Amino acid sequence: GKVEFCLGTEEMHMPTPPDLSQENFRVFSSVEKSKLPSSQLGLVISSYYQTIDVLQTSNQRSLKVQSLHSLGSLLLFADKKRAAFKCWSQALDDIFRKPDVLHNWKEFGTSLPGAPSSSSPPGFKDYSEEFLSKFGIWGCLQAAMITAKIAQFIKTANVKKRINCCILSALLFQGLLRTTLPHPKAERNYAQYEITQLLPGIELFSDKFRADICSVIASLYYVIRELHYAKYNLIVLPLLALYQYFVSVICQDIVRNLEARILKIEILIDLGFFSEAFYELFQIYHGKNMPCAIPAGYKATMKVKLLPRGFCPV
Repeated sequence: GKVEFCLGTEEMHMPTPPDLSQENFRVFSSVEKSKLPSSQLGLVISSYYQTIDVLQTSNQRSLKVQSLHSLGSLLLFADKKRAAFKCWSQALDDIFRKPDVLHNWKEFGTSLPGAPSSSSPPGFKDYSEEFLSKFGIWGCLQAAMITAKIAQFIKTANVKKRINCCILSALLFQGLLRTTLPHPKAERNYAQYEITQLLPGIELFSDKFRADICSVIASLYYVIRELHYAKYNLIVLPLLALYQYFVSVICQDIVRNLEARILKIEILIDLGFFSEAFYELFQIYHGKNMPCAIPAGYKATMKVKLLPRGFCPV
């Protein structure tokens, strides 16, 4: 048969999603959707602003933060860095419920003094436990991604401010390790620590608009690399353990798992933890703690050994 489309007709958008089982697919737009034209980008941005105003009026703070986060990313895509920075800063202020968080977060409250080390920033204090108690899991995760994006895309010229954003992001990510599970609190204890369970009973990435696994991994890896380049290696160890959990347990990504473990060896050597670095290299060489290539619940297929042509078993 021959397939033809009615080019003269256009699809009418209804308030409810169409029932695809009843779709005739006579219109070209019902088969292929084109990307949003750049001329419509302003309309989408305007709609975001109106939605944020409605969420502000109805006191939906969590949804407002998500919208500001998404709008900032959209504005960055539209090459409007100043507007993106304003949205992300406003989202951080809403999470912390405090103005100008990027400059005042060290005055947030009480903290745990960090162990003195040349691999930690001067006067470093650990606010991660208090961040978790004040903002919760989702607040820490949203704020960690936002501060990482500000460091990566906004504070590109000022190294001091960029590192300050990365340290804040690192502490917010570490808040995920301050839950009821007994994870280590001292950074050096993560030299050989493997996270096997993070948040029992909570699907951290069930809602991609609240926490998208791709964005979380990208932001976390950027913070790890940036702090490593700045020689703040001790702070990086808990983040590497968290990153390995995401890419190995959740994503089952062998390539990123190896990439993170090789970076960990480099960081351990820089810290002078040579025995731990050798142990990690030994684990890689013997294929230990690698993501399983076969999903849970599936049975590995047996390799069938082919007999030589013309051979007849007795």
